[in-house]
Amino acid sequence: MKIEITILGLLMEGNLYGYEIKKKIFERLEDYVDIKFGSIYYAIKKALEHEWVKKVGTEKDGGNPERYIYQILPAGRKYFKKALKQYYEQCLIHFDIDIVLMFYNTLPGDQREQFIEDRIDIIKEKLAEIRVKSEGDSRAGAEGSQEHLFSYIENHLKAELAWLKSLKKGPGADGA
Repeated sequence: MKIEITILGLLMEGNLYGYEIKKKIFERLEDYVDIKFGSIYYAIKKALEHEWVKKVGTEKDGGNPERYIYQILPAGRKYFKKALKQYYEQCLIHFDIDIVLMFYNTLPGDQREQFIEDRIDIIKEKLAEIRVKSEGDSRAGAEGSQEHLFSYIENHLKAELAWLKSLKKGPGADGA
């Protein structure tokens, strides 16, 4: 469902061809969603079959294959709003790191310490990246702004950083 929401949401902003959709996903969400290029075209095919989108033209650039330009239809707008609401209401709160944390206690003490140190470094790096993106986004203007996404991610990263630092202090340091 999230790939459909992503593609339809991008088409809500304007007509695009497949590669532009991939490019926008990468530019905006590169580290935050795991959407493969092939699945984009599969989702577009599904959207065409459900009449959520239609091909509105083609573009040819040099010797490259012809590219189809897609436009969202009223049924696609309706489905997008419904799917977005369902995803928001039913989406489980989870993070990719959860699976690692499930088995954290199986690691020897020195490996747990190294995991925490490595994860802190990663979080600090991601925080710096998100701040750069957020600053660039705020200069770009309101249209297509990702300010809410960047703020959400930044706050999660800050919370994880604080939590990781509490783990370094030892058991019970996080208030548990």
